[in-house]
Amino acid sequence: MTTYMLHINTTNYPGYPFWEMGAAGKCHFDRETFAQEIGIKIIDGFAYTWDDEPRDVLNSRLDGILGGLKQNDAVIVQWPFFTFKSHWIQTFIDRVHQFRSKLIFLIDDISSWRVGPELPSPDSAELPVYLSRSDVSEEVNFISQADGVIFHSAPMYDHFLEEMAVAGKTLTQNVTYYGPGGHGTAYFQGRRQPDGGVDYAGALFKAPFLKKLPSDFKINVYGAEKDDTALAEHQNISLHKRVDPQAMPQMLEGSYGLIWDSEQYPGVIGPLGEYEKYNTPAKFPMYLSANEPVIVWSQASTAPFVETNGIGLIVDSLAELPDRLASVTPDQYNQMLDNVLRISPLIRSGFFLKKAIFEVLGLVYDNNLTTTRPDIISLDHLTGEKLNGK
Repeated sequence: MTTYMLHINTTNYPGYPFWEMGAAGKCHFDRETFAQEIGIKIIDGFAYTWDDEPRDVLNSRLDGILGGLKQNDAVIVQWPFFTFKSHWIQTFIDRVHQFRSKLIFLIDDISSWRVGPELPSPDSAELPVYLSRSDVSEEVNFISQADGVIFHSAPMYDHFLEEMAVAGKTLTQNVTYYGPGGHGTAYFQGRRQPDGGVDYAGALFKAPFLKKLPSDFKINVYGAEKDDTALAEHQNISLHKRVDPQAMPQMLEGSYGLIWDSEQYPGVIGPLGEYEKYNTPAKFPMYLSANEPVIVWSQASTAPFVETNGIGLIVDSLAELPDRLASVTPDQYNQMLDNVLRISPLIRSGFFLKKAIFEVLGLVYDNNLTTTRPDIISLDHLTGEKLNGK
């Protein structure tokens, strides 16, 4: 039995796919690196577009990619499946199963939820229209064919089950979660101080709320492109240009890392903000890899992990954040930071993703294996101590 992870390249030149597109390339790179560290082999493929590719040509191409598979091998594929057309993806799934191998989807994004994560009610006239959308129907159809699935979080799994139910599909029970995720880096900066302010890093198109911050809300903003320079006109924003994703943890100057997507200030408004109820934003493990406590929305899927392990602040609205920050004493901040310092090595080494891979493989190969659903992941069993600072 051998486990593989599919790597798709997009160029003949040295580099990594999507490296210049926010965190996408870095996330794929880290997951493949962590997988190889636990003995998973890489299968290489190449992204291309050929809408009317003859079936015999596609079959030959996939035989070349998957020809080394044997019965009971496993192939882990990061979802979404790059830019391939639906017939390519379906043929790939069929080919893996024809080899009598197992297919595991590692969910990076549920793409259809990024434009609206809430489902129409079962008796709503909008439901047939929703289900007829290609982004919805294809995700439901393809993921339903997996032998195992690794989701971001238990809320993402629960919500996806609701979507499967209204679509009349079923999903394998071989499911686990990778929770806080991982971010590979060799972090070497000094200990953070409680008066460094708030950092916000990432794709700024998802953060229109930054333009509406009050004048007394000071924040370091990282990731500016040419079109984002207007943010520099805000006296409360210290704007930093985008740097290579590998360098970002070293650049963070603040005391806290903010995870927040919203079209307005101060609440969470818009589909990308609502999406945080289910996913784990890439900036979450990135901040933790840089030994930085975090600030998260109270309804985010990451909030239970933050609360259980005492690694940051949980707020309902950004309007309450200045008072919350002012109320944190130096001793409380240092305890919070100590908690982060115990978790950050696990983030940098990909512990949580590696754990999820082992768990889903165990479920796939032994359906009688029972596990406790990790809705809230605590590190108490690893350290023998509470990490909540109380």
